[in-house]
Amino acid sequence: MSWQGELNRFLASAYKNWIISRRNIFTVFELFFWPMISLLSIGLLTRFLAVEGSMVSFLLVGAIALTILQVAQIDVAYVLLFDMWSKSIKNTFIAPVRSYHLVFGALLFGILRGSVVFFILVAVSGQLFGFDFLAGGIFPVLAFLAGIFAMAATIGITVCISILTFGQKADVAAWSLSGLILLVSGIYYPVDVLPPLLQALARAIPLTYFLEYYRSVFIPGPHHLVWGAALASFYLTLGLILLDLAIERARRTGILLRLSE
Repeated sequence: MSWQGELNRFLASAYKNWIISRRNIFTVFELFFWPMISLLSIGLLTRFLAVEGSMVSFLLVGAIALTILQVAQIDVAYVLLFDMWSKSIKNTFIAPVRSYHLVFGALLFGILRGSVVFFILVAVSGQLFGFDFLAGGIFPVLAFLAGIFAMAATIGITVCISILTFGQKADVAAWSLSGLILLVSGIYYPVDVLPPLLQALARAIPLTYFLEYYRSVFIPGPHHLVWGAALASFYLTLGLILLDLAIERARRTGILLRLSE
């Protein structure tokens, strides 16, 4: 198989999301409206509570991370969500593509959209709240974004597996999983304030480590970036294996046909 053929398979998945998204007016809300609402609400809260310095950085980093995560993970989930909603999911698996083509192709589009959101939020947070996202240099930013996108891919894969396992009832996972991440990964507060059981869960989530790493630029403290990267790689690999198994099971049980016309 030529590398051009492989590349086309990845790009086909990204192009599919692009075609569907550009026809959907709500894409504008995902890129501009909701990200701005999230950032402004947290930023203005820091003004109201007279929070200054490092704590402003702590909260704004969390708000930006959560917004990018939500945008990128929904793009991966859209690989099957759009097909499920249009009753055409079997057509996706007739094409000569593998699960990793679908996931990483959609993630490519998610990275593009997430990057647009990132630059918008960074510009706005700098102008309105004096937050310099590049204060620590370019590498911490790139590592931070890589961690967010890896986590987004993992969540998107989980949504796809849920769809192939439980059918249409599973689409709620596309929006609820990021809420769980919000609760336990230290988006708006340190994980140390959580009960011991939730702290253990937080330490199993890669995003926790990437948040701690990037926040250490503004608030010096311990971090374990390598452990976060190892967890992210493990979950991505495991997710792709489980997605392949879910696809084969869906073929055997007829779920693919029930989700299609």
